[in-house]
Amino acid sequence: MEEQSKPALKLQFEVSIFDIYKHYYQVRLFVETNQKEITFCLPSWTPGSYMIRDYATHLHKFNVQNTITKETVSWEMVDLHRWKLNQVPPKFEISYIIYAFEDFTVRTNYLETEFGFINPPALFLYPEGKLDTPMSVEFKVSELFPNVYCSLPRDENNPHQFYADHFDELFDSPFQLSKKNSVFFSAGTTKHELLIEGDVPFDFKTKLTNDLQKIAETQIQWMGESPNLYYLFVLNLSLPAYGGLEHKASSINYFNPELIHDDEEYKRLLELLSHEYFHLWNIKRIRPLALGPFDYQKPNLTRELWIAEGFTSFYDAYFLFHSGFLSIEDYLNKLQSDIFSLEDNEADFWMSLEESSFTAWTKYYKRNGNSHNITVSYYTKGGVLALCMNLFLLHESKEKKTIRHVFHKLNEVFVKGKQRGFTKQEFFETVKEVTGVDLKKEFNDYLEFPKPIPVDFYLDLIGIHRIQIDMVGETGFKTKEKNGNLFVQKILHRSDVDSIDLMLDDEILAINGKRASNSLLQKLEKNLRPGEKFHLILSRAGKVKETMVTAIGNYKTRKFVISEDCSVEKKELREYFLRNIV
Repeated sequence: MEEQSKPALKLQFEVSIFDIYKHYYQVRLFVETNQKEITFCLPSWTPGSYMIRDYATHLHKFNVQNTITKETVSWEMVDLHRWKLNQVPPKFEISYIIYAFEDFTVRTNYLETEFGFINPPALFLYPEGKLDTPMSVEFKVSELFPNVYCSLPRDENNPHQFYADHFDELFDSPFQLSKKNSVFFSAGTTKHELLIEGDVPFDFKTKLTNDLQKIAETQIQWMGESPNLYYLFVLNLSLPAYGGLEHKASSINYFNPELIHDDEEYKRLLELLSHEYFHLWNIKRIRPLALGPFDYQKPNLTRELWIAEGFTSFYDAYFLFHSGFLSIEDYLNKLQSDIFSLEDNEADFWMSLEESSFTAWTKYYKRNGNSHNITVSYYTKGGVLALCMNLFLLHESKEKKTIRHVFHKLNEVFVKGKQRGFTKQEFFETVKEVTGVDLKKEFNDYLEFPKPIPVDFYLDLIGIHRIQIDMVGETGFKTKEKNGNLFVQKILHRSDVDSIDLMLDDEILAINGKRASNSLLQKLEKNLRPGEKFHLILSRAGKVKETMVTAIGNYKTRKFVISEDCSVEKKELREYFLRNIV
């Protein structure tokens, strides 16, 4: 008996602008098939941004017609993200409108007169059960946007037509519609293209290009290879925003254009770009098992985002240091900023790193007024963990093997060999194989339980210690000013301090009997002592009430410093950590 041939399916997308002032894209999908029924879906989320976003909210005027006769084809919406087509002809066309002005972010579509951005999962339908189908995408936008940037291969005769071998590739390849021209640079064996959206001086573009080249070369040297022949950086500097999203051959990055000429903010920009570029390896290739292939309708849950994002958060600044953009003092300040941010609330005692990862969809990405007290960031704490793991490996490994060597092995075994992600157990087994050190035994408690990492112990291995002096008092809350009035914006919970009768959005009317103002609150904060009480008159839900607050204690001066009064072994390990890329 002959094997039945698979049903043929040919897909061609056409994207145009329906109304630029109303921020609408028009999408037409031309389909050829021998199937009689077919269901199309729109993804509910974007890989790398772990929250269900219901992109179908912005899909309108769905219609299906016979390509030849122009007759309407029967269809029904079977749930919020799926459209089932019945008795379809061999050739038909789906058309719909996408609203693209919800938010200015790296994970949502955007369209205005200066540029357009397309996050593919938020725009392109896919045939259910057939993510492996190839397709073409053509843009009819040249009268408004002469340039369309994307990492997908283009048609030789039409620069606005792109091809993807399957939908995972399409959904991982964002598009930027632009009037701007790009610049190129090479690092390793990779040709890099940089598009800067926004009005920036030429010398800034030149400086950033040169700096990005150094960062890319440092990372390629660390990994020992360039996985891509081509890589696209998109940096949008047109509106105040901050964020980035990694892709297999590109990254989309947003930054506030008003800050780019400030030296410290420029370093923050480089850190963002360094972070997203390192995802070229960590996540997009070397990854926890759950992070691909994806189910675009429901969460892909993993407890290992502390590797995927946490390790990346450690290395983004570490690469800047080794590329010459941060001094030793700058780098220590970065490390201590992350460490202190973990210590400034109770979250370490509420949430483990694995829970932080697993619940990212409902907790980290759905933040509220209490999130800072109970939600651990797998970015920040994962980065601190990566630091401590590297220091422990330097101390314990006879051959100075570190996470760098572990990543080389993961790349060899799981990316190139097994062509899949790894489990937590496989990660720790690889560490032990490469370094001879049992990292799981040393660090597993900090993964599975809500428990602070003893950072001071690991930093002491390289002769770096903490200084804490000048205990002062703090109010225990933060405020925002609105029309000259003060409102409670954030309340800091501490287990060693009694709870206070204070709520978010309480209006502070008076402080110690005087009319409340920003300057009065600042004066109070400047002179507070730990345990000192102060009196507040509040307005809550239309009622006036009074409360007493006791100042919490904190150190005015706290920092990590390099110790010269330490053993030769610690000095040598410190020198190795600072002079070699671990």
